[in-house]
Amino acid sequence: MYKNLRWKLLTIVVVIAVFFTVGVYPLMADHFHWPLPAALKAHSLKLGLDLKGGVQLELRVNTDDALRITTTSTSEQLRDSLKNSSTQYGTITVTAPTTFRVEGVPQDRDSAFRTAADEIATNYDRNPQGAGAYEFRMKPTVERDLREQAVDQTLQTIDRRVNELGVTEPQIARQP
Repeated sequence: MYKNLRWKLLTIVVVIAVFFTVGVYPLMADHFHWPLPAALKAHSLKLGLDLKGGVQLELRVNTDDALRITTTSTSEQLRDSLKNSSTQYGTITVTAPTTFRVEGVPQDRDSAFRTAADEIATNYDRNPQGAGAYEFRMKPTVERDLREQAVDQTLQTIDRRVNELGVTEPQIARQP
C-alpha cells in the first residue's frame, strides 16, 4: 500500500517539476531577466497577445460616408442659393458619394443658375448634361483631402478614448 502511495507522490512531484521547468520558470526568467537555457526557451509556453496584456484591433474607416455628407451639404447649399436668387429648378439629387445632379433648369434661367452654382465651383466640377441638367462631381484633390481628414479624425478620436482609459503605451497607427 505504501509502495503504491510512493509512486503516486513521485509522479506528482515529477509532473510539478516539469510544469515549473517548462511553464513557470521561462515566464519568470523573461520577466525578471534571469538566465534561460535555449532548450527551455524553445519549449516554453507561448503566451498570446491577450495574456501578455495587449490587444490588437484593426478598424476600417468608411470614408464614403464623409464624402456623402459633404456632397449632401453642398447640394443643400446650392438649393438655398437658388431659392435666394429666385432661380427655378426641378430636382437636386445626390447620385453618389461625390456626385449630385440638378435637373429642370429652364433655358432662360441658365445664366442665373450658373452664377448661383459658381459659389460651390471651388470644390466641384460642373458638367452640363443637356436639357437643363447639370452634374456636379467633387474634384479629385478635394475627395482625397476629405478621405484623409476622415481617417485622421478617426485616429484622433480613438487615441483620445484609449487614453481616457489609462492604457499604458498605446500604439495607434494607420495601416497602409
